[in-house]
Amino acid sequence: MGIGTEFLQAYERVQLATGRREGVSALRDLASWRGFVNACAAGYDDVFPEYVFDIGVRDDIERALADESLRGLPGFADFSAAVQTVDERFREIATVGIQLADPEALAWWHHVIPPRGSEEFAEDVRRWFGVTIEVVD
Repeated sequence: MGIGTEFLQAYERVQLATGRREGVSALRDLASWRGFVNACAAGYDDVFPEYVFDIGVRDDIERALADESLRGLPGFADFSAAVQTVDERFREIATVGIQLADPEALAWWHHVIPPRGSEEFAEDVRRWFGVTIEVVD
């Protein structure tokens, strides 16, 4: 991936301006998003509130992708393509739709969950959304 220093520094500036802490990194965020998607493929193994926290990294990434100051920088296209690749995998994995109180307030990745998860995760989504998913150990 050809993500240069200028893009990485600008990404950090954008994220810090939104209130994130020092040490934020485009590469770390991408790795977190990829790791989250991999965890979903295996069956999400935590409770729903943790799922919401974990998926928040994709919201952080989106803020950067939407920021005009980053778009022309060398590395933006490579970063965006890498995110799209992970997004495509998540779309393949997270196939169970959930009804949100205000669906327009949240991006597409909040509207779906993986079809498998821990007993606690499955119970949470059943109780909160009326959705049944497969329980995995």
